[in-house]
Amino acid sequence: MLLEKRTAAVSALQAFARHLEPQGRIFIDLELPIEDFKTENIVKQLPLIDCPDGSIILLQSTSRIDWLNQLNTTVIRYQKWKDSKLVATELQNLSLHWFGRDEFIMCLRENGYKDISLCANYTDSLKLTSYKDTLCFSAVLA
Repeated sequence: MLLEKRTAAVSALQAFARHLEPQGRIFIDLELPIEDFKTENIVKQLPLIDCPDGSIILLQSTSRIDWLNQLNTTVIRYQKWKDSKLVATELQNLSLHWFGRDEFIMCLRENGYKDISLCANYTDSLKLTSYKDTLCFSAVLA
C-alpha cells in the first residue's frame, strides 16, 4: 500500500518472486483506508504530544481520495510549540494505494503465485466478514 503507483506494487511482487525459492511462500497484508474515505477533506486534530523539553507537538491531518487510481493521500502537519510560540512546522504527504480483494488475487496469479489463500486479521482460519478487516494473503511461488 505504501507504493504509490500500481506498477511499483507489481514490480515488488516480481522482486519477491526473484528472491523466493521454488515453492517459497509470500505473506502480504492489506487494508482498505476506510476511515479516510469517511473523512476526506476534513482536517482532523490528533491528541497533543508532550515532549521532554517542555514543548508540545500539534498534529493535524487531512486526506484526499483519488477514486479512479485507488490512491489515498494524507497530508500531516506537525507543529512544535514552546512557551506559546511556534518553533517549527513540517508537512508530510503519505500516499497509500489500495487494492480490492479479487484484484490483488489476480495480481498474485499474474505474477507467478499459486495456492493463494486469504484470511482476516492475521488469523489463519478467520474469514473476512467486514471491510474493516485486514486482508492477509498467503501464496506460493509457482
